[in-house]
Amino acid sequence: MKPISVMLVDDNPIFLKAATQFLEAHESVVVVGTADGGEEALKKAQELRPQVILIDLAMPRVPGLEVIPRLRGLLPEVVIVALTVMNANSFRQAALKAGADEFIPKSAMRTDLLPTIRRLARDSRGALAEPADAAAESTLLAPRRVLVMEDDISLCRLYSKALRAAGYEVHQAASIHEARDLLTDMRFDVFLCDIHMGSDRGTDLLRQYSITLSTSGTQVVMVSGQSHYRTMCKEMGVEYFLEKPVGVGTLVALVDRITARRSFTVANGP
Repeated sequence: MKPISVMLVDDNPIFLKAATQFLEAHESVVVVGTADGGEEALKKAQELRPQVILIDLAMPRVPGLEVIPRLRGLLPEVVIVALTVMNANSFRQAALKAGADEFIPKSAMRTDLLPTIRRLARDSRGALAEPADAAAESTLLAPRRVLVMEDDISLCRLYSKALRAAGYEVHQAASIHEARDLLTDMRFDVFLCDIHMGSDRGTDLLRQYSITLSTSGTQVVMVSGQSHYRTMCKEMGVEYFLEKPVGVGTLVALVDRITARRSFTVANGP
């Protein structure tokens, strides 16, 4: 298997050198480039197209928290891991909200960095084995359609852009009413359902369309900034739940896994 390509972004040259040596001591990882600031990172990322970008949050001129969403817009599929010497939950939440897939304090790099890179890179690939026959191949090549219901316009665009870059046909709904019309008119492989839609609730829509979704084989992913809804979703029979802020790498990896499993089931039968 090809090594995971990584780009490092940090204004400290000593850290860049040490981190590069640490990563390249492992055959599964190759450092394809480094950048000492945000603007250079944006330029090099487009040239090098790494699978993973490790970026420091506390850089002068352009802080990492400003660079991350710009990187995410340029390369929706890239895995972004935020690094900082400050191990505080506030920094973690800020990094994830900006679009990072993971946050690692520099004090934990030697123990946590490599496992995290391998896990996120593996998930983002969403690779499938070669289809065993023509029927399976035609199933895998069929369009995969995703409905994104999210009333936060910026988040809706972010999720949709990342999913389209990963090869999905994406439809957007900014309200319960729009989602209801789309679910009535067409079948979706995955329904990304935000729970809080203004004064409405995505859970009410799910109850209303439970038979339709089940019959069409649509897999539902519930999304909320409140973790206590995870239990409610399980009680409703919803297998997948994502807690905001959602990293787009995590989102795409989950949708890849869901659609891969569904394609395998359809191709091979129950």
